[in-house]
Amino acid sequence: MTEKERLLKVLRGEKVDRPPVISPGGMMTMASREVMEQTNCRWPAVHRDAEKMATLSISMHDEAGIENLGIPFCMTVEAEALGGEVEDGDEVTEPRIIHYPLKSVKGWRSLKELNPYEDGRLPTILTCTSLLSQGHPDIPVIGNLVGPVSLATSLIDATLLFKVLRREPEEVHGMLGFLTDNSIRYGEALIKSGADLIVISDPSATGEILGPDIFNEFAIPYLNKMITCMHTLGKPVIVHICGDVRPVYEPLKGLTSECISVDSAVNIKEARGSLPGKKLMGNVSTILLQNGPADKIQKASKNLLDFGIDILAPACGISAKTPVRHIKAMTETAKQGC
Repeated sequence: MTEKERLLKVLRGEKVDRPPVISPGGMMTMASREVMEQTNCRWPAVHRDAEKMATLSISMHDEAGIENLGIPFCMTVEAEALGGEVEDGDEVTEPRIIHYPLKSVKGWRSLKELNPYEDGRLPTILTCTSLLSQGHPDIPVIGNLVGPVSLATSLIDATLLFKVLRREPEEVHGMLGFLTDNSIRYGEALIKSGADLIVISDPSATGEILGPDIFNEFAIPYLNKMITCMHTLGKPVIVHICGDVRPVYEPLKGLTSECISVDSAVNIKEARGSLPGKKLMGNVSTILLQNGPADKIQKASKNLLDFGIDILAPACGISAKTPVRHIKAMTETAKQGC
């Protein structure tokens, strides 16, 4: 069974020999400075170079045992293409938004529709996706999208956005609808470029901040619209929600993705009981992966496998400071069951 077959079978609910172990990329970035140094494909130059980006992703697969190829290594690509100003960071710091293009929610009308083949770094990501897909047909290539609420908070101050959720709901819905349509257009381009599945990360749409009612009104419908369009193109979807998801268990039951990814704050055994029928991905602590020790990473990984995790993965990605030996402690624990 190839790595691609295993992951896609899990998402289809088919029998596999063992759970896959992945790190999707995007918000859940999959890069270690140790591998950057080995390959001379280093942040921040990699973020704007399709060939170096591809090499780093492939090398993380080969050196650390991660069973997918996932790019980019940040969650600022769409926001930059929509007018956000990005600072590219350094070898251990991801790119970040340093200037919001919008001062108010109503300003979304000034945003131009995305052209994935021309705007910002989007063409670089599409080129890299094609390189990975064509060169490695047995490894799943993951296309990453930022969820609508999180994309909105990359274009306007999050505090301001959350304040107007109730005061100006029609404007917020207008903005989220516009962003959703543009994300769908980008997702379609990723699939045309060879992405085997889509991961949507929406860390700002956390139940701890929004609560169940607002999450159900402002997050679920737009996520589901994106998922439906990706399904129309024949691709499965994983959605990542940060933080403690207990407040939003009920609305999450209505999420139509094949799998829900959660971070280390979530008790997988409890989540399994609260989200019956949902496939779960996660949730080895990113901090534990960075700091170790390896035996504790192995223990945490084995516990998740014993609890029946469908896909083993870092809770919120891999810190660039993480040693390869720590990542291998997770990936090799999963593979021992093969």
